[in-house]
Amino acid sequence: MSFFSSDPVTHFPLVKGRRLDGADVRFPQDLPADATLVVVLFQDALDPLADQWARLGDRLAEVHGDRFAVVEAPVVSKKMKLLGDLGTMGIRGQIDSDAERDRTVPLYVDVKALRKTLQLKTGDVYAFLLARDGRIAWRGEGDIDLEEVQELETATADVLAAPVPAVTDHPDLEDEDEVEEAVAPATGGPASEDAETEIARGEPGAE
Repeated sequence: MSFFSSDPVTHFPLVKGRRLDGADVRFPQDLPADATLVVVLFQDALDPLADQWARLGDRLAEVHGDRFAVVEAPVVSKKMKLLGDLGTMGIRGQIDSDAERDRTVPLYVDVKALRKTLQLKTGDVYAFLLARDGRIAWRGEGDIDLEEVQELETATADVLAAPVPAVTDHPDLEDEDEVEEAVAPATGGPASEDAETEIARGEPGAE
């Protein structure tokens, strides 16, 4: 079950990621479908749980076709961004499935800022159902239960039944530079205070 603030954030923040093929992407501008399940994880050890959420999303994709997609978004230490393609190579090397590689988009961000923006605890897996403009239509956390499955199915149907919003409906898009600065990977300075909970795949000895 979920344990979020009674007044949660309404939209996913403007963030940048990098696909495992090296292509840069932006959320929500580059969301792949009218309804996208974004599975966010903060620790490498949580991959199996993230995969469970992704498989649930795959079931919905079978129902809704191209209008629904799944993105697995491991939150990676911002230090890894400085390694360029080596960072994505480390993650890509641990994934056997082509389908999982295609949907994986590591987010190289300030972890503490992202957690604060999304009002998240540390060390768990979070699932966000996003509309085209990044609006959070539904969210789940941790282990999946039947109630969450039913809620996600209903929320997905509601998103797809409504008019598709424009990406520019995101409330922060006009201030994109300012928002991305808040959550974008730093180019220098001290490591995040939460480095111990960040994914450090392919970076031996990382905090």
